[in-house]
Amino acid sequence: GMKEAAENAKQALDTKLKQLEQVSTMRKKILVSGCFDLLHSGHVEFFQQAAQLGDLYVYIGSDKNIESLKHHKSMYSEHERLYMVKSIKGVKDAKVSQGMGRFDFLDDIKDLRPDVYFVNDDASKLEERTKLVEDLNICKVVVAPRKPAEGLEERSSTSMKARLRDMVLQDARCKCFVKCFV
Repeated sequence: GMKEAAENAKQALDTKLKQLEQVSTMRKKILVSGCFDLLHSGHVEFFQQAAQLGDLYVYIGSDKNIESLKHHKSMYSEHERLYMVKSIKGVKDAKVSQGMGRFDFLDDIKDLRPDVYFVNDDASKLEERTKLVEDLNICKVVVAPRKPAEGLEERSSTSMKARLRDMVLQDARCKCFVKCFV
């Protein structure tokens, strides 16, 4: 009667859970890397594209590495960037890259052993980057065109920095104008 029905339901649930576990282990692991310092809609779209291929793991550049590469501190600390990136839908997990240099993600690839390294077609030193990843013989490289989410304008960290610079200069001019002439 009831006990038997409950037992059958439990077995059916256990079977379903086992199937789900198998599916999740079958999903491909996708790795992306970057500073993601001035987080913008272009980054979010990049993550969404990558996540369509499987479980997305994002490795962000460490504060130390950003300072070494770009000769300035990051706008946001690695802890804050990690918090923001982990909060984005489609990101399975995010970590601070342990590597150094432009190709800091190579160690992360060795650790995670993803199926795919996903990168934009305008990534710095794309050919060298692709060759270095392929030489690891761990994963394939998928190069995607940078494209904005539907209905949004294209964003890049470079364009965001230029826009911020213009805003700061304009603001400074206004303050100076007000101070000098009012």
